[in-house]
Amino acid sequence: MKILVTGGAGFIGSNLVDALVALGHQVFVIDDLSTGKQEYVNSRAKFKQLDIRDEALANVVSDFSPEIIYHLAAQKNVRTSLADPRLDASINVLGALNLLKAALNSKVKKFIFVSSGGIYGDSKILPTPESAPEQALSPYILNKLTFEKYLSILSEDKLAWTALRLANIYGPRQDPQGEAGVIAIFLDQALKGETLNINGDGKQTRDYLYVDDAVQALIKALGDISGVYNIGTGIETALLDLIAKIKKISGQDLQIKNREAVWGEVRRSSLDASLAKTKLAWQPNYDLATGLALTYKWFRDKK
Repeated sequence: MKILVTGGAGFIGSNLVDALVALGHQVFVIDDLSTGKQEYVNSRAKFKQLDIRDEALANVVSDFSPEIIYHLAAQKNVRTSLADPRLDASINVLGALNLLKAALNSKVKKFIFVSSGGIYGDSKILPTPESAPEQALSPYILNKLTFEKYLSILSEDKLAWTALRLANIYGPRQDPQGEAGVIAIFLDQALKGETLNINGDGKQTRDYLYVDDAVQALIKALGDISGVYNIGTGIETALLDLIAKIKKISGQDLQIKNREAVWGEVRRSSLDASLAKTKLAWQPNYDLATGLALTYKWFRDKK
């Protein structure tokens, strides 16, 4: 199939592109390289540097005429979304709508959107199912949810669509700089012998999912299914427990420094992916210890 991937030079996107190419698909990557890296783009994929807000996007999509679009391009920094909500909305809502319009005009068969498990905020139900109330605690999350709603409203019978609400993804190619995943940050600091900074008491929990498992869920979404699906392990891991695992893998006695808790940060989080198991025939294959070991090796070998 002809598949277009926005954000395909990024962490999750480039891993997805590798998998799609390996399956024999014809892949076209669009990325503005604001955070992605062109060297991560598979050599067998076509690439164009382009902002999804650009008016030229419509012609690019039309010329390639994809059957499937994966939309991963986004402004991903939560703090940036709080400081500059207009910027966040311009990319994560207006840019996404620009892409959706191009998809509808080009008669794309299916639109697959990478959303966020953060949509549930501090849910009282753990692991959290798709039926739980939505609680957007930042403009970034609000705009993820907003575009899900646009997809539902505007697609109707014109375009099949699926939104995957991902847990906290980690693995090779994740950038430890900026608003990165905590695992990438901690592994980078561990390899540099730096102190690990913890916001608050370190007892906050997250659902950590290895990137290969996330990619497999995205591949499964190519099938004849629609709607919103959680993609996670359903397992809560506290920050202090995560650090203990990193200490074991690295063999280092890491130093920890506690900082003030971040306002609005979710206290506990894990996703119930039962629906994905039933409808997508998907479940995670990597436990945290295995995924951390593979990720640590990648960071170590990259130094």
